[in-house]
Amino acid sequence: MQAAQVLALALPNVVPVNVRNGVLQHLLQDIQAKGNHVSTGIVSTAQLYPLLSDNGHHDLAMELITSITYPSYGFMFNNPYENATTIWELWNAPFEGPSMNSRNHHMFASVGAWFYSHLAGIDLQSDLIVIRPRMISEEKKHLLSKIDCQLSTLYGLVHISYTRDEHDTFANSILLRITIPANAEAKVVFEPLFPDAKCVTVTEGNEVIWSVADKRNSVIEDPQTGLMTVHIGSGSYEYQVFWK
Repeated sequence: MQAAQVLALALPNVVPVNVRNGVLQHLLQDIQAKGNHVSTGIVSTAQLYPLLSDNGHHDLAMELITSITYPSYGFMFNNPYENATTIWELWNAPFEGPSMNSRNHHMFASVGAWFYSHLAGIDLQSDLIVIRPRMISEEKKHLLSKIDCQLSTLYGLVHISYTRDEHDTFANSILLRITIPANAEAKVVFEPLFPDAKCVTVTEGNEVIWSVADKRNSVIEDPQTGLMTVHIGSGSYEYQVFWK
């Protein structure tokens, strides 16, 4: 059931706009009915995680990817039969015994693309690089409080790291470091850290570049979504964004 719903939602012009939310709700209900587990295969797993993250359910995507109970990626590495060191071909491989299928298989490795596109938030477009890490809620941030990612691209090496760990930064803030390669431009988008959050201050290199009292044009605020956007050129940057 999950695969049919995921692929219908992921493919263009399959589900009419007026019923998309209903199909999504059925998908969410099925995941919940299975104890927050997936029942997707090779093609639909590749689409499931981006679909959840792009439709307001990034927390659920993180719960699924960090699960260690069957069936899940974590179960491959935490099971009574054999703890994997690579991704296996089958969710149920541990139950197959010595005759199990491939122990080193790309079958479910498609989730790696989601790591780059949504967790790190790197989107390579024809004319610029978009950086928009998806933010897990404050209640679930223990599942992912920091990231360090490098990606070799046609532009050059893109490097992004961030932390929300309060040992490294202030509460209700994100500390984001970015390196954009030479001769490239980027758009950096900061997501609110919790529902209805409003940005208070944006700093770069410890210098305030935007605040509620001084809304400079260098940072664009979307009052409806709460997204904060800044356009930058090549170089290294350190942003800290505070929310309330």
